Amino acid sequence: MPNQYQLDLNTFSLQKFKDILQTKDLIPSRVSLKEDLQQRFEVLEARGIVTMKDLIDALKTKQKISQFARETGLPVDYLTLLKREASSYLPSPVRLDKFPGVPAAPLERLASLGIKNTRQLFDRAQTAEQRAQICREANISFDDLTELVCLCDLSRAYGVGPVFARLIYDVGIRSIKALIGHSAEEIIQIYEEQTGKKADFGANEIQFSLELARELDIAVEI
Repeated sequence: MPNQYQLDLNTFSLQKFKDILQTKDLIPSRVSLKEDLQQRFEVLEARGIVTMKDLIDALKTKQKISQFARETGLPVDYLTLLKREASSYLPSPVRLDKFPGVPAAPLERLASLGIKNTRQLFDRAQTAEQRAQICREANISFDDLTELVCLCDLSRAYGVGPVFARLIYDVGIRSIKALIGHSAEEIIQIYEEQTGKKADFGANEIQFSLELARELDIAVEI
Protein backbone atom coordinates (compact mmCIF):
# COMPACT_ATOMS: atom_id res chain seq x y z
CA MET A 1 0.00 0.00 0.00
CA PRO A 2 1.43 3.44 -0.93
CA ASN A 3 2.40 5.80 1.84
CA GLN A 4 -0.27 8.38 2.62
CA TYR A 5 0.30 12.11 2.32
CA GLN A 6 -2.03 12.88 5.21
CA LEU A 7 -3.09 11.15 8.42
CA ASP A 8 -4.79 7.81 8.01
CA LEU A 9 -8.14 8.70 9.51
CA ASN A 10 -9.17 5.05 9.45
CA THR A 11 -6.65 4.36 12.23
CA PHE A 12 -7.06 7.65 14.13
CA SER A 13 -9.57 6.79 16.84
CA LEU A 14 -12.43 8.91 18.08
CA GLN A 15 -11.10 8.33 21.59
CA LYS A 16 -7.76 9.87 20.64
CA PHE A 17 -9.57 12.85 19.12
CA LYS A 18 -11.55 13.31 22.34
CA ASP A 19 -8.39 13.10 24.45
CA ILE A 20 -6.79 15.80 22.30
CA LEU A 21 -9.81 18.09 22.60
CA GLN A 22 -9.71 17.74 26.38
CA THR A 23 -6.13 19.00 26.61
CA LYS A 24 -5.55 21.12 23.49
CA ASP A 25 -5.58 24.92 23.68
CA LEU A 26 -8.37 25.64 21.20
CA ILE A 27 -8.82 28.94 19.42
CA PRO A 28 -11.61 31.06 21.01
CA SER A 29 -14.18 30.23 18.32
CA ARG A 30 -13.79 26.49 19.05
CA VAL A 31 -13.53 26.45 22.85
CA SER A 32 -17.18 25.40 22.98
CA LEU A 33 -16.08 21.97 21.70
CA LYS A 34 -14.97 21.20 25.26
CA GLU A 35 -18.50 21.69 26.63
CA ASP A 36 -20.23 18.43 27.66
CA LEU A 37 -17.43 16.63 25.83
CA GLN A 38 -17.85 13.25 27.50
CA GLN A 39 -21.62 13.09 27.01
CA ARG A 40 -21.50 14.29 23.43
CA PHE A 41 -18.82 11.81 22.44
CA GLU A 42 -20.82 9.02 24.05
CA VAL A 43 -23.61 9.96 21.62
CA LEU A 44 -21.17 9.74 18.72
CA GLU A 45 -19.92 6.36 19.86
CA ALA A 46 -23.49 5.11 20.22
CA ARG A 47 -23.95 5.94 16.54
CA GLY A 48 -21.09 3.59 15.64
CA ILE A 49 -18.49 6.31 15.12
CA VAL A 50 -15.14 4.93 16.26
CA THR A 51 -12.62 6.69 13.99
CA MET A 52 -12.03 10.17 12.63
CA LYS A 53 -12.91 8.83 9.18
CA ASP A 54 -16.32 7.76 10.51
CA LEU A 55 -16.83 11.21 12.02
CA ILE A 56 -15.89 13.23 8.94
CA ASP A 57 -17.96 10.97 6.69
CA ALA A 58 -20.99 11.33 8.98
CA LEU A 59 -20.67 15.13 8.93
CA LYS A 60 -19.49 15.55 5.36
CA THR A 61 -22.18 17.97 4.17
CA LYS A 62 -24.56 20.49 5.70
CA GLN A 63 -27.41 18.12 4.92
CA LYS A 64 -25.70 15.27 6.76
CA ILE A 65 -24.96 17.52 9.73
CA SER A 66 -28.62 18.60 9.91
CA GLN A 67 -29.84 15.02 9.72
CA PHE A 68 -27.31 13.87 12.33
CA ALA A 69 -28.43 16.69 14.64
CA ARG A 70 -32.10 15.70 14.28
CA GLU A 71 -31.34 12.06 14.98
CA THR A 72 -29.04 12.60 17.97
CA GLY A 73 -30.12 15.87 19.53
CA LEU A 74 -26.60 17.29 19.22
CA PRO A 75 -26.60 20.99 18.16
CA VAL A 76 -25.91 21.78 14.51
CA ASP A 77 -23.42 24.49 15.53
CA TYR A 78 -21.51 22.00 17.66
CA LEU A 79 -21.35 19.38 14.92
CA THR A 80 -20.24 22.00 12.38
CA LEU A 81 -17.37 23.10 14.64
CA LEU A 82 -16.46 19.49 15.35
CA LYS A 83 -16.18 18.75 11.65
CA ARG A 84 -14.02 21.85 11.07
CA GLU A 85 -11.68 20.89 13.88
CA ALA A 86 -11.36 17.31 12.66
CA SER A 87 -10.80 18.42 9.06
CA SER A 88 -8.04 20.80 10.18
CA TYR A 89 -5.92 17.74 11.00
CA LEU A 90 -5.55 17.26 7.23
CA PRO A 91 -3.44 20.17 5.91
CA SER A 92 -4.11 21.04 2.28
CA PRO A 93 -1.37 20.54 -0.32
CA VAL A 94 0.93 23.54 -0.83
CA ARG A 95 1.92 24.97 -4.21
CA LEU A 96 5.62 24.30 -4.75
CA ASP A 97 6.32 27.92 -5.66
CA LYS A 98 5.31 28.95 -2.12
CA PHE A 99 8.56 27.59 -0.64
CA PRO A 100 11.20 30.31 -0.23
CA GLY A 101 14.52 29.89 -1.97
CA VAL A 102 13.41 27.45 -4.68
CA PRO A 103 14.51 28.49 -8.21
CA ALA A 104 11.79 28.98 -10.79
CA ALA A 105 13.32 26.79 -13.50
CA PRO A 106 12.98 23.41 -11.71
CA LEU A 107 9.43 24.31 -10.72
CA GLU A 108 8.51 25.03 -14.33
CA ARG A 109 9.99 21.71 -15.43
CA LEU A 110 8.16 19.81 -12.71
CA ALA A 111 4.94 21.57 -13.69
CA SER A 112 5.39 20.24 -17.22
CA LEU A 113 5.14 16.76 -15.68
CA GLY A 114 1.98 17.67 -13.82
CA ILE A 115 3.76 18.18 -10.48
CA LYS A 116 2.68 21.53 -9.07
CA ASN A 117 2.00 20.94 -5.38
CA THR A 118 3.33 19.03 -2.41
CA ARG A 119 0.91 16.14 -2.65
CA GLN A 120 1.67 15.53 -6.31
CA LEU A 121 5.40 15.56 -5.55
CA PHE A 122 5.02 13.35 -2.47
CA ASP A 123 3.06 10.75 -4.40
CA ARG A 124 5.69 10.51 -7.13
CA ALA A 125 9.06 11.13 -5.47
CA GLN A 126 9.28 9.34 -2.12
CA THR A 127 12.17 7.06 -3.06
CA ALA A 128 15.59 7.83 -4.52
CA GLU A 129 14.71 5.71 -7.55
CA GLN A 130 11.53 7.69 -8.18
CA ARG A 131 13.41 10.97 -7.85
CA ALA A 132 16.10 9.83 -10.27
CA GLN A 133 13.41 9.07 -12.84
CA ILE A 134 11.81 12.50 -12.41
CA CYS A 135 15.22 14.17 -12.71
CA ARG A 136 15.76 12.46 -16.05
CA GLU A 137 12.32 13.40 -17.31
CA ALA A 138 12.44 17.01 -16.10
CA ASN A 139 16.18 17.61 -16.62
CA ILE A 140 16.74 18.89 -13.08
CA SER A 141 19.42 18.02 -10.55
CA PHE A 142 18.90 15.26 -8.03
CA ASP A 143 19.94 17.55 -5.16
CA ASP A 144 17.46 20.26 -6.18
CA LEU A 145 14.64 17.74 -6.35
CA THR A 146 15.58 16.10 -3.05
CA GLU A 147 15.55 19.48 -1.30
CA LEU A 148 12.08 20.17 -2.63
CA VAL A 149 10.88 16.71 -1.58
CA CYS A 150 12.20 17.34 1.93
CA LEU A 151 10.35 20.65 2.14
CA CYS A 152 7.26 18.87 0.87
CA ASP A 153 7.59 16.18 3.53
CA LEU A 154 7.98 18.70 6.35
CA SER A 155 4.91 20.63 5.20
CA ARG A 156 2.77 17.54 5.82
CA ALA A 157 2.99 18.31 9.55
CA TYR A 158 0.11 20.20 11.15
CA GLY A 159 0.94 23.91 11.38
CA VAL A 160 4.12 23.71 9.28
CA GLY A 161 3.72 26.10 6.36
CA PRO A 162 6.23 26.64 3.55
CA VAL A 163 8.19 29.36 5.38
CA PHE A 164 8.52 27.33 8.58
CA ALA A 165 9.44 24.23 6.55
CA ARG A 166 12.28 26.20 4.94
CA LEU A 167 13.46 27.47 8.32
CA ILE A 168 13.77 24.04 9.91
CA TYR A 169 15.16 22.48 6.73
CA ASP A 170 17.98 25.01 6.72
CA VAL A 171 19.10 23.92 10.20
CA GLY A 172 19.18 20.24 9.20
CA ILE A 173 15.66 18.99 9.97
CA ARG A 174 14.87 17.51 6.60
CA SER A 175 12.00 15.08 7.05
CA ILE A 176 9.06 14.16 9.24
CA LYS A 177 11.25 11.42 10.70
CA ALA A 178 13.84 14.01 11.77
CA LEU A 179 11.21 16.47 12.99
CA ILE A 180 9.60 14.06 15.46
CA GLY A 181 13.00 13.41 17.00
CA HIS A 182 12.98 16.94 18.45
CA SER A 183 11.14 18.32 21.45
CA ALA A 184 8.76 21.26 21.31
CA GLU A 185 11.25 23.34 23.27
CA GLU A 186 14.01 22.58 20.76
CA ILE A 187 11.80 23.63 17.85
CA ILE A 188 10.95 26.92 19.57
CA GLN A 189 14.65 27.56 20.29
CA ILE A 190 15.52 26.90 16.63
CA TYR A 191 12.81 29.31 15.48
CA GLU A 192 13.93 32.08 17.81
CA GLU A 193 17.61 31.66 16.95
CA GLN A 194 16.94 31.67 13.21
CA THR A 195 14.49 34.56 13.16
CA GLY A 196 15.92 36.66 15.97
CA LYS A 197 12.49 37.15 17.47
CA LYS A 198 10.40 35.57 20.18
CA ALA A 199 8.11 32.79 19.00
CA ASP A 200 4.46 33.76 18.77
CA PHE A 201 3.46 30.16 19.49
CA GLY A 202 3.89 28.04 22.60
CA ALA A 203 5.27 24.63 23.47
CA ASN A 204 1.76 23.17 23.66
CA GLU A 205 1.07 24.11 20.04
CA ILE A 206 4.33 22.58 18.84
CA GLN A 207 3.77 19.48 20.96
CA PHE A 208 0.39 18.98 19.33
CA SER A 209 1.95 19.32 15.89
CA LEU A 210 4.61 16.75 16.82
CA GLU A 211 1.98 14.35 18.15
CA LEU A 212 0.09 14.46 14.87
CA ALA A 213 3.34 14.18 12.90
CA ARG A 214 4.07 10.91 14.70
CA GLU A 215 0.85 9.55 13.18
CA LEU A 216 2.07 10.23 9.62
CA ASP A 217 3.68 7.63 7.39
CA ILE A 218 7.49 7.86 7.45
CA ALA A 219 7.81 7.87 3.71
CA VAL A 220 10.65 9.92 2.26
CA GLU A 221 14.03 8.30 1.69
CA ILE A 222 16.83 10.82 2.28
